[in-house]
Amino acid sequence: MSFDWKTENMPKVSKRETKRAKEIVTVKDEGPVMSSSTVHYSAEFAPGRFVVYSHFNDRDWVHIREYLIMGDRTYPSKKGVCFTPGRLKALMNRFEEIDEQLRQQQEATAASSNATEDSFKAHLGAGIYATVEGKYNGVDLRRYWLPKKQLLVVPTKSGIFLPSSQWTPLKMKLNDLIAARPELTLADECSHENQVGMMDCRECLPFGWIIKSFNEL
Repeated sequence: MSFDWKTENMPKVSKRETKRAKEIVTVKDEGPVMSSSTVHYSAEFAPGRFVVYSHFNDRDWVHIREYLIMGDRTYPSKKGVCFTPGRLKALMNRFEEIDEQLRQQQEATAASSNATEDSFKAHLGAGIYATVEGKYNGVDLRRYWLPKKQLLVVPTKSGIFLPSSQWTPLKMKLNDLIAARPELTLADECSHENQVGMMDCRECLPFGWIIKSFNEL
């Protein structure tokens, strides 16, 4: 199945967005974003936003991404994030924590009429984090990076913000994906028996041990 599959329900896009889509070939460390991958599963969880499970270069990838229309075909935009099966497992293992943070922030906002700041940030693997955005009432899935001469990682433009109204449909589609593709249940989060093993792991410590300590203060 070609990655540039057709759909009837996706919105039209501007010429600028179409031009940007044509320029997309790959995203570093995030697998394919064009037609060279094999799609095993795709489902829309919000208008123009899809969960896509694909295979590329002998590796499996799960995209949570916004798509663009070019003629009679759809293409992935840069607005989204891509997970290995292990990172997807890490995200799904934190569903309850994220739900609880959303509930608490919604209650606090309703009681005080004031938006709260971010109060939850979970590392999912490599440079990818899930953050509960209290100020905007939603969940942000995003890749982070470490600027030179800094000790705190900062978000990149590579990611997708999900308002709370889209978070529940996304969870449902991810559960459907696991049911449809049970091989994904075999994936595990990256883990180590001791800190020595973790020290050299770029999945667990993409920015180094000291940076992890600073970001968790």
